[in-house]
Amino acid sequence: MKKLLVILSLLVLSACTKTTEAPKTVSSAPAFVLDYSANCTSGGAPIISGNSVTFGSGTQCQAGRIVSTQSYSNITEFRATVDLSKLSNNYVNASIYMVSNPVQPTTQPIGSNYCDSGGNGNQWNCREIDFMETNGNKLFQTTMHLGDGGSSAPQKYAYSYANTALNNSCFTSANMKNDPANGLHDITGIDMSKPFDMVATFTYDTPKMVVTYQQGSVSVVVYDSSTAGAEGSKTLDMTDLTTSMKNGYWPVISFWQGYSPTGPSSAPWWNGSCGWGALCNNTSSYWSVSNIQITTK
Repeated sequence: MKKLLVILSLLVLSACTKTTEAPKTVSSAPAFVLDYSANCTSGGAPIISGNSVTFGSGTQCQAGRIVSTQSYSNITEFRATVDLSKLSNNYVNASIYMVSNPVQPTTQPIGSNYCDSGGNGNQWNCREIDFMETNGNKLFQTTMHLGDGGSSAPQKYAYSYANTALNNSCFTSANMKNDPANGLHDITGIDMSKPFDMVATFTYDTPKMVVTYQQGSVSVVVYDSSTAGAEGSKTLDMTDLTTSMKNGYWPVISFWQGYSPTGPSSAPWWNGSCGWGALCNNTSSYWSVSNIQITTK
């Protein structure tokens, strides 16, 4: 009888004990389709291969924009391998970002449905998270555009400079400084002649985004949403990140010209003395991104 009571007690205890499992995460490789090509005379369109794209081949660039075939909700990590070794021209923008449309979140942002926080589809108040924008392979910018207002929505950004910008007459090296608390980052430890990994991580208990560049044993944080951000940044309502992540974000990758980071406005890193390099019909100034992986919870 005692043995039976012990067994029954164990069964009751087991039934009352709850086991909490960690949320399961899913990692996937996104697929992309062409939105537009830049109509470079002989360049053709960007070359898409699964979760990779190259914006040129041989000695010819192939500029344009590609968009993911699906959106992703509750992203915990966005990872990609970036190769800017051939991106020699100044003021051309290699961009990796994602957008979320709160009005029509399930509609692919392509063609007339494309939107961002730069004024395209402004009526939809689209959110935009720029993991990487470039001035050639010299200067970098990471930005979160969250909240209502379209192109006037609050934004927080950070700038980074590579070794390719130092001792270069097109840039003012004396203005460059490493001040992460204020959104300024030294990434001279990353060799721009070789590929590097760009890794963005998201947490939601206290909403936050951190972006890191990694290459071999070198790892440099280039953005942390919990810091003040670079000059001109606004305070973000990070609960909007949680809300927009539930709606879902569409990854977008582009190679274009019209905006490139120049550093803080009060002490610019890019001095403009060299003018813009050619986007189309140039000799071998292009870039590629590969092994894109998105993890969701």
